[in-house]
Amino acid sequence: MKKHILIILAFLFTITAVAQIEDFFSAKVTVDADLPVLCNTSGGLGMSSTALARIDSIVKKGIEAKAFPGCQVLILKDGRPIYDKNFGYYTYEETQKVKSTSMYDLASLSKTTGTLLAIMKLYDEGKINLTDKVSKYLSFLRGTDKGDLTITELLFHESGLPPSLLFYQLVIDENSYVPPFFTLKKDSVHTLQVDESTYACTSFKYKKGWTSKTPSDVYTLHVAEDFYLNKHFHEVAMQLIAGTQLNAKKYVYSCVNFILLKEIVETITGTPMDVYLNKEYYAPMRLSHLAYLPLRTHKKEEVVPSVKNDFLRGEIIQGFVHDESAAFMGGVSGNAGLFASAHDVAKIYQMLLNGGEIEGKRFLSKETCKLFTTTTSASGRRGLGYDKPIPSNPKYSPCGPSTPYATYGHTGFTGTCCWVDPVNRLVYVFLSNRTYPDRWNNKLSKMDIRTNIQEVIYQSMK
Repeated sequence: MKKHILIILAFLFTITAVAQIEDFFSAKVTVDADLPVLCNTSGGLGMSSTALARIDSIVKKGIEAKAFPGCQVLILKDGRPIYDKNFGYYTYEETQKVKSTSMYDLASLSKTTGTLLAIMKLYDEGKINLTDKVSKYLSFLRGTDKGDLTITELLFHESGLPPSLLFYQLVIDENSYVPPFFTLKKDSVHTLQVDESTYACTSFKYKKGWTSKTPSDVYTLHVAEDFYLNKHFHEVAMQLIAGTQLNAKKYVYSCVNFILLKEIVETITGTPMDVYLNKEYYAPMRLSHLAYLPLRTHKKEEVVPSVKNDFLRGEIIQGFVHDESAAFMGGVSGNAGLFASAHDVAKIYQMLLNGGEIEGKRFLSKETCKLFTTTTSASGRRGLGYDKPIPSNPKYSPCGPSTPYATYGHTGFTGTCCWVDPVNRLVYVFLSNRTYPDRWNNKLSKMDIRTNIQEVIYQSMK
């Protein structure tokens, strides 16, 4: 039995962290009729509107198969929208249609839409070097086996850190339930399904002094509605990272890498990362539908729910980050936490495609943009923070088979992605909540919906 539990925990480590694998009840599909913008070849962009229209049927099949209740699809060519549509509803109850202003939980797409932008800005200003040791900025790693880790190793996911850490277990009272916490079969104690063959305990309690239903000077980390966490949890979580033994320094995708990058940003700037990003990018770019902890600035109905019954919070998650690690960090984390519309996501990546400039404003130097978007690890698997296509192994590539290797971007566990193709001057954004109602529903990936849409883009140029 112990062997089975170890297998379950190892699997949960991976499913929580690995965004590229992340990847139900009406057959009706609704499209926002005011938004389609299709340019045919006569429009000078060299793309067939007839071919692009096949995206509609791919999305329709996905909704009919209950892969996701709704989504946004946006494609830019040379900075112009050539396909811009919203499909379906927030949930299968069909009470609210997806609009262009609807904000989705980006999950790991937050890594490159948030944390990496902050790292690029600090590099651009000469405040960090990629060869810097992480312990130069994070004192809690000094004297540990992580003392010599570099920023580059974190960005390449070659640090030796595990895919994820179960931070939330630090505050669960082990005496409040009969172990194990996860089982392979449903029973009277393990009633909530969290994967195709994994069930979580739902009768546990949190340790006294760690949680509160109301905020205060002590309970500052907002995890969910009426759920606040003791601010000292952050320090305990960092000590967990410090005490975790490193593995071999080879490519292993890890959320922990980006959690540490966020800590570096805040140490150098002396500012919460969300505040720093808003000042340097989001506010001057007029991104009105992109935010961490979106309920601070937006109405709940503007945010698409991500899961119906979360095993740690016991409620619908809407406006709070789905990722457990990011949630217990207070909603602003290096690995996840951003919510956004496809339009605002696309604007950020168009800025990168433009070499750091958009609408007459410069945010990064051309040299920094080129360095981060073209440098790849020795294995060729990852860029400096960005994910890449895998031409040598299309089955495991996060991109369609026709995607140029120069393409960079990222995916998200909740069913999101953004890819920038500098060869063809393309930006492709897909946002959905495939985790609603159940996080273990992986039909989006099984049906290759994101990559099939991407392949249609290239077919439209032939």
